[in-house]
Parts: sequence; structure tokens; C-alpha cells
Amino acid sequence: MDTPSLNVAAALILAPDGAVLCVRRGASRYASTAHKWEFPGGKIEPGETPAQAAVREVREELGLTIEALAETAAVRHTYPEFALTLHGVLCAPVGGGAPTPTLREHTAFAWTLPDQLWRHDFAAADTALLCGLRERFFGARLRTATFGRHAHFLAESPSTNTAALALAEGGAPEGSLVVAERQTAGRGRLGRAWEAAPGQCLTFSLLARPKAPPEVAATLPLVAGIAVATALRARGFEAGLKWPNDVLLANRKVCGILCEAQTSARGIEGIVVGVGVNTGAVPEALAHRAIGLGGLDRLCLLADLCAAFETLYARWAAGGLPALRPELDALDCKRGRPIRVRPAGGDIEGIASGIRDDGALILERNGQTEAILCGEIAQWD
Repeated sequence: MDTPSLNVAAALILAPDGAVLCVRRGASRYASTAHKWEFPGGKIEPGETPAQAAVREVREELGLTIEALAETAAVRHTYPEFALTLHGVLCAPVGGGAPTPTLREHTAFAWTLPDQLWRHDFAAADTALLCGLRERFFGARLRTATFGRHAHFLAESPSTNTAALALAEGGAPEGSLVVAERQTAGRGRLGRAWEAAPGQCLTFSLLARPKAPPEVAATLPLVAGIAVATALRARGFEAGLKWPNDVLLANRKVCGILCEAQTSARGIEGIVVGVGVNTGAVPEALAHRAIGLGGLDRLCLLADLCAAFETLYARWAAGGLPALRPELDALDCKRGRPIRVRPAGGDIEGIASGIRDDGALILERNGQTEAILCGEIAQWD
């Protein structure tokens, strides 16, 4: 799939003394200030460049008589999900004199010559613009009826689960999605931290509102794990499910899942499904236990994950985990292998014999089988 590309234009209007009077960008439909780039979306007339459109809209909407002094060369910035091209055009009031053709960089407030514009990554500095772009391109790729349809893209969040739980408390509908470019306090099971370097992970949370008893709701992390593994396998990755909440690739962790409930006196009101996928590089210190996908379009992957989860969730909501038995058995990458399990009270060794309908791990040891409802498979000591 070709990388989506978007043009952003900037018209900087300078007074004779060099002061910035106004900035218009991207043919947006509202006035702006001299230090913020707005989300593009206005109309560009036939035969008109984005820069010319910005100048025209300043003339039309702000009632200023201006003329273009110089147009910079276009600067293209490529992100994992899309490409952005910035066109700069310098303007001044007609008859107001011609100041030196310079472009003012919007975050550091430093003067920049037009031929040095390439040094400044305008979009990366404006996280609101990037979040808006991601939401726009994600919506165009989404193929679900519910999950992902109410999306919230954040530049930074302590935890997408925390943000999603807040939305749930406020009455957000099922399927609400929170995505963060960077998590500052991401968490996993058992109080562990989830580290997500900007641009190297896909971290998001989905809000589910299942009408299921607690014992069935407790199996939702496995549903999410099946969804992630299914979506990755559709892309050619040999992903597998590791009980209770990890997805492995080449016997290393590529995804972690954490579900947290929104509860009230009536019981479970909603469940936030938090997912973290290593899409890029992983820190060298974790390379023995974690693996990335080598870089890919995270928005396409997110759309695929939402679609896979929605399909599996519908079957699970109707029949519980037994309804997903074929996928569960096929993706259980520890089944039939010797493992060490850490439930409460110490380590237990045996042979993994599958996952029960209630989500318990079945462990065979000394000719006997036992079910472990809570714990984890120890793998990376």
C-alpha cells in the first residue's frame, strides 16, 4: 500500500519591521496564531498550489491585502503511517515594503532562511497535528462496526488503560479506543512496567462492555491474545499465544495484554483491554526476551487488530471461550511442551496440556493434571 501523503501550506505575513502578523496554514477554515500549525482541510482551487491556497484564504477570510514575496522549496517528512509535505510562502502587506525573505520557525521562535527549512520537522513538533492526522488516516482504514469507531489519539499518556478507564467512567460507548504515541507509566501484569519508546510500539486500549458473568469475563485477555496473533499471522508472522496474556514471535515476546475492569455495585460495567505491540526495535537489554516486527504501518496494523478483535469478541460474547476453541488450540504455542509455572506459592514444573474453557492452564505432572487459574509461565529468568 502506498504511503498516504498530505500537503500542508503556510502563509507567514510579515510587517515591514519583520514582525509576524498572522500565519495561515493548510487552507484551514479558522484564524490562527503565529506559533501553531493547524490541521489542514480547506479547499484548494484547480491549478492552485497549497501555498497559494493559504495566501488566498488569508486574503478572503481575514480581509488583508497581501502579496507573496517568496515561496520556499517543499519539505517532505515521512512518518511510519503517512508522509507530510510542508510548503512555505512568505507574504507581506501590499505596499508595506519587502522585509528579508525569512521564515519563522514556530516552536523555537528562531529566524530560518527558506533554504534551511528542511532542518525543521514542523509536524513532529506539533503533536496535535500528528494526532489529528493519525486519527484521520486510521478512520479511513477501519473496517469495523464498533471497535475503534470512537478513537482518541494522544501524543502522550501515563497509560492508555488509565485514559480508557476514565472514558469508561464517563459513559463512553463500547468500542472506544485510546492510542498513545508514548506512555510514561505503562503497566503490565503483576505491577510490572511496560516500556514503549516513541515510534517503536503500538500501544492502545479498547473498551468492551460484555454482558458476561465474572468467570467468563476473566477470559477476555485470551480473546485479545488470539486477535493479535491472528492479525499478525495474516501478515506472515508466525505468532503464537502464551498463557495467560502474551503473544510470542520466535519464542520472544512481541505483545503484552492487560485487562482492567470498570466496576460498580452492580458488578462489571466494562473491561478495558490494553495492548502493547513491539512494532519497531526493542532495547538491546531486552533482546533476549522481546522482539519487534521490524517496522510497519502501525495504523494499518491497528485497523487489522480492531477488526480481528471485533470478530472474535462477537463469537466469545455468544459462547464464551469454548466458541474460540479451534483458534485457542491452534495458537497455544506452549501446548505439549515442558514449562515452569509460577502460581502463588512457588514454581511448578510439568507439561503444558492446553487451556481450559474457563481460561485455566492445564498442567500435567507426575501422571496427574491440575488446573492453574492464576499465574504465569516462567520463560526468561
